[in-house]
Order: sequence, then structure tokens, then C-alpha cells
Amino acid sequence: MKFNKLKSGELRNRAFKMASQMGVTIARVYMVPAGKGHLTNAFGMSNAIGLTDNLGKHLTKAQVDSVIAHELAHVKLRHARKHLLLILGIFSILTILLFRFSLYAAHLRPLAQIAVIFGPLGIIYYFSRQFEYSADRVEVEFTGEPELAIRSLLNLHKAGEGPMQYTRFSELFMTHPSLAHRIEAMARIGQIPPPQLERILNDAGVTEVARHDAKPVPLT
Repeated sequence: MKFNKLKSGELRNRAFKMASQMGVTIARVYMVPAGKGHLTNAFGMSNAIGLTDNLGKHLTKAQVDSVIAHELAHVKLRHARKHLLLILGIFSILTILLFRFSLYAAHLRPLAQIAVIFGPLGIIYYFSRQFEYSADRVEVEFTGEPELAIRSLLNLHKAGEGPMQYTRFSELFMTHPSLAHRIEAMARIGQIPPPQLERILNDAGVTEVARHDAKPVPLT
């Protein structure tokens, strides 16, 4: 992906204004070409955000602003830094454990190799999903419009043609929660009653969102 720095323009000005309102300091706003894959997405970095150049084709201006708020939330909550520290911490601990393990339990090495591959991935992906819930929460609280946030997410989902939900096992190795889980969380945060949520989903051509007993707890 190519990140082109926006030096002027309405979109850049809106992003910086929202950042100021949210108490977030950013240095740059990037425009990312959608490319041949027609990527439709947005990105939050340590001190910048990136937006694909086709967002306006799929989202209204208000919805784009809601997406910007989500990415600014990632910056505000320092998710990029936390993600890096998490990776460094996990693999530092693994290095120490594997060194000791190799000295005392070499016969269990095949099992250890499996754990080394899937254990860190599971932990990293778990926290990545929690970061998404946290950014969704800040987005809803900042805009005060949970329905707008849900509609923005639904339009992004339709543009990307991703699945509505994953199996429990497959979601363990996803960086983002399923659309169903995120919508449920947004509806709870915004106190959207079931009839209103059903109307929003019907408008988007989504017939139902499966209910889950486990409620995701956002990390701050």
C-alpha cells in the first residue's frame, strides 16, 4: 500500500479538527489508493491516520467522519504502541521459556513448537480484537450517534464483502471481531433498542445478527 500525505483539503482539515476535539495529536493524514483490489478501509497509526481514496464512494460524509473518529480513537488509546510492546513482550518471554525448556524437557519439543506458533498468535489477535472494541466505544461516545457508527461499519463491510460472522474457532485468529459482535457491542454502548437495530440491519440488507452470551469487554 502507498501512503500519500495530504497537505491540504477539506478531508484533512476535518480530520485535524476532529483530532483536536478528541484531544488527539496527529502529525499527518494519509490518502491510500484503493488499487486493483478495491481496498476500502482506514488505518490508525501511532501519530497519523490513513484513509483509502474510495471511502466517499461507499460512505456518506457523516459516515466517513465516524470512521475517522474510530481511527483517531486508535491513536488516542495508543493501540499501535501497545500492539508493538505486546509482540515484543510475548516473544521475549517465549525466548526465555524456550531456552529453559530445551534444557529440561527436550522430549516435549514437538508440543512446544506447536504452542510457540499458535499461542502468541492467539494472544496477539485477542488483544487486537479488544482494541477494535475500544475504538468503537470511543467513536460512539465522541459522535454521540451509535446508529451512524453502525451504518458506517455496515457500509464498510458491504464494500469489502466480508463475512457477517466467523465460527468461534476462526475468530480466535482474526485481528478484528466479526461484524455481528461489533454491531452488538455498539448497540449496547449506544443503548439502541432491538427494534431500532433490526431496522438498521434491514436497511442494510442484513437479516439478523446472531446473539451471543459472551459480551466483549473493551480495553482502555
